[in-house]
Amino acid sequence: MAFLSPSEQRTLALICDTFVPALAAENGDHPQLMRTSAADVNLPEMLETALERVTDSAAQAQLKQFLLLLETGLFNGIVAGQWSPFSQMPLEARTLVLYKLATSHVELLRKSFAGLKRLALSLFYSLLPDGASNPTFAAFNYRIPPPQSPDTQRPITPLRIFGATTLDTDVLIIGSGAGGGVLAGELSAAGHEVIVVEKGEYWADGDFRGRELESYERMYEKFGALTTADTAMVVLAGSILGGGTTINWAGALRTPDDVLREWEQEYGFEGVTGPDFQRSLDAVSRRMNVNSDEECPASVNNRIFERGLRALNYNVTVIPRNVKGCEDCGFCNFGCPFGTKQSTLKTYLQDAYERGARIVVKAHVDKVLHTAGKVSGALLTVQGEDGHTHPVTVRAKTVVVAAGAIHTPALLLRSGLTNPHIGTNLRLHPTTFVSSVFAEPVRLWENAPMARLTADFANLDGRGYGVRLMNAPGHPGIFGLALAWQSGRQHKQAMAQMERTGNIIVITRDFHGGRVKVDRAGQPVLHYKLHPYDAKHMMRGVQEALRIHVAAGALETVGPQNERPLYRPGTNGGLERYLEKVAALGLRGNGFALFSAHQMASCRIGGSAALGAVDPNGETYEVKGLFVADGSVLPTCSGVNPMLTILGTAHFLAQRIKARIGG
Repeated sequence: MAFLSPSEQRTLALICDTFVPALAAENGDHPQLMRTSAADVNLPEMLETALERVTDSAAQAQLKQFLLLLETGLFNGIVAGQWSPFSQMPLEARTLVLYKLATSHVELLRKSFAGLKRLALSLFYSLLPDGASNPTFAAFNYRIPPPQSPDTQRPITPLRIFGATTLDTDVLIIGSGAGGGVLAGELSAAGHEVIVVEKGEYWADGDFRGRELESYERMYEKFGALTTADTAMVVLAGSILGGGTTINWAGALRTPDDVLREWEQEYGFEGVTGPDFQRSLDAVSRRMNVNSDEECPASVNNRIFERGLRALNYNVTVIPRNVKGCEDCGFCNFGCPFGTKQSTLKTYLQDAYERGARIVVKAHVDKVLHTAGKVSGALLTVQGEDGHTHPVTVRAKTVVVAAGAIHTPALLLRSGLTNPHIGTNLRLHPTTFVSSVFAEPVRLWENAPMARLTADFANLDGRGYGVRLMNAPGHPGIFGLALAWQSGRQHKQAMAQMERTGNIIVITRDFHGGRVKVDRAGQPVLHYKLHPYDAKHMMRGVQEALRIHVAAGALETVGPQNERPLYRPGTNGGLERYLEKVAALGLRGNGFALFSAHQMASCRIGGSAALGAVDPNGETYEVKGLFVADGSVLPTCSGVNPMLTILGTAHFLAQRIKARIGG
């Protein structure tokens, strides 16, 4: 049943029509792209359905209030000088109202705009209305790869649940990504009976089809629409067997030495600067085939980036990747159909399964069980083979929580733990991007997406905090979501140039953090705002990224803000004046494109309960036999793409856990 009233649906449909109107082609516009409208793909209905899935009752009430305000002439007059209800305005007036909301000085208005704009445009450019094609793809020559593997072999058979069940095991591991996967492999190798539970699905190689919307809906947290509580940051996190290692871009960077020193000296993570941790990084690198040789060719986007870096005499680093025989298809973030990405699904989880570990998927862990300060198992709700949910009790001598920095603290809080560091100190590596149009085809969706970086601006404060610059893949939905919108025509014209658009992403090592709280249902809510200290570093990264693209020969380049500051070389007073303008616009919440693909530090390791939620062995300070081993235990953010750091930390902790429980 629709949650909007008929009048609210009409207003939402007009918003969609304003975002994506049917227009006449002008001055070389792509005719089909221009004439395709929101109604042609049934966007209003799809958007309403998506909003109902990804928002809670409070957010839905706010949406209804916003739609009502748009039908108030006084509101529109104050916002944009248009004194009519939204439904009575022509397209030009509706466009002005939405743009004024996007660039308003009032964050609540920017938030209302951003939440609808991002979801609507992402859906429009990723929907496959007839199951096979999107009418806009021809404008920028985007093609979904054909199925690559007719092989239906499924090397893992998850445990089948048909009803209320009780299971017994030595070790229960909650989560299957970079943390849980390694723990499963290491503890099963030591002879322990292991059960791994994962709330996502199991996808084998032949299941990965490269379809953007389907992939986000089935492999990512909250269908790919997870944001911070204020909606200012889009948070991309895996929800699939293998976790983020199944759908990341395969970048595998070692933890910087200065970060490890900070962890040991300031937080009491003893031993992390010693040879044992380096041996753990070596071990996981071998098992996951991390290499920087023949497996790391540069895509066009990477080559443009490298060209600009060298023109400015900036340093270039090749990014190692955990791949074997990579086909460089560019669809890494939708799973690898070739089976060449060496995720935990292909390595440690497979190892554990072959040793007899049981794997349960589509399993929500309601709480960890403990009595008198000792762990005893967990209560689960599992979607069974019959499609219904069933209660499952797992009795275990040891429980390792590795549900990620979003869900691990939520689970511990639901389970009654009270250490003040549970959920606090959340780090997200806030990330923005710049985009530029080049003469040559770039095709962000082709080849290895992320193979080069520069760390020249990684230490902007003398304490190891700053930014790293690299590249990101681009597909129509995420591209449409991220592009600034000034009008339907402007946005379509920018989309039409997608084939020749390159990007540079600015990944910030955030000094200041946020918090994971739980809502009334016990589910995680991310409270995080970009701190001015970190925003200053991010802005420096934005300016340098723009400078690099200009040095690489960009025809035009655009900053990340909703005002869409644009520069064409040789115009507008020159590059330095343009960079000053970009800086003057600032980085306001919901006023620019902001993402996170890295979540860390929300249950950090500390040398005492006053410093962290878990001890240097990964054991919680409150419950014996309850360990944590995932990105949440990192004392701070890693500063680099954290997969290898989390893998190495899990391996390092696994040796200590084995020493504690035997094996």
